[in-house]
Amino acid sequence: MFASPPATTTALRLDDHRFWAVARASLDHVRDTVEITRGDHELLDALILTAALDANMAPVKRAPDLRQAYGGPSVSAPDDLRRPVSVNAVAQSLNLPFETVRRRARRLAKAGLCVIGPQGMVAPHSLTTSPSYVADQRARYDRARRFYETLKALGAFPAFEPAPPSAPPGAEPPVRAANWALSEYTLRACADLIALTGDVVSSRVLMELALTATRPAANGKETGPITADLDPAGGLARLGRPTRVAALAATLNLPRETVRRRVAELETQGFCRREADGVVAALPAAMVARVMDLARTNAGNVQRLFASLARAGVLADWEG
Repeated sequence: MFASPPATTTALRLDDHRFWAVARASLDHVRDTVEITRGDHELLDALILTAALDANMAPVKRAPDLRQAYGGPSVSAPDDLRRPVSVNAVAQSLNLPFETVRRRARRLAKAGLCVIGPQGMVAPHSLTTSPSYVADQRARYDRARRFYETLKALGAFPAFEPAPPSAPPGAEPPVRAANWALSEYTLRACADLIALTGDVVSSRVLMELALTATRPAANGKETGPITADLDPAGGLARLGRPTRVAALAATLNLPRETVRRRVAELETQGFCRREADGVVAALPAAMVARVMDLARTNAGNVQRLFASLARAGVLADWEG
């Protein structure tokens, strides 16, 4: 089974190396998947399109014959099988203001990336068959395989047998079916992070700050949490190594001023603090229980993700 979070949400278990390694691997996978999906789009636009497409494909995902027909890499479901989704539903799924999503959805429609009709938004067939989208879905598939291998190496993979391949040997792998499951998992993780910080970009900055702070040492050895100092109230005064705002901005491909503003907001919330050599991640005592609950939720979501991938024959493809 997956490594479980500490039993008590009011105490940080800094010696639970496998738990923190799994949590970091999950966050690393979500970060990479978001960046692959983002491509040349703005981060928020990419999330809105992903949420709309995830809802559009619900009828296909529910029907075994349609999953089989449209789960491979080459053939995408036609527009008449895609269920429109309201802008309000997309906003709620991402914990975003309705007006923000409405305004951006209109801009995406004007760019030809979605269609907005009386019943809501649709990410059309022309989008999901474009060369860039096909390349992105393959990249997400390959990144998920690395996540799978990481969890196996950590001894943190659930004990269930992969389903037999859904296609004969030599057939195309179930890349689209895998992406349906990956989208569901990534959207849940992003919505939880947005709810934590109150802002999409702030969540992405915090994600990168945490990953940078806990990156393994230069010798490449994974040793669990790097360094962590408890504060008197029971939170983390600092976690790992500091990083410069300019380095964060370069990694995130965001303007330096945007990142500086978001770091200032995160510092006010207690998620980081400035030091002489940069910004260091932190965790306020008031947020410890909530963050640990999010970790528990993520552990369950990861199990559901790989159960879905197993049913789709993805794990059998990887093991084969």
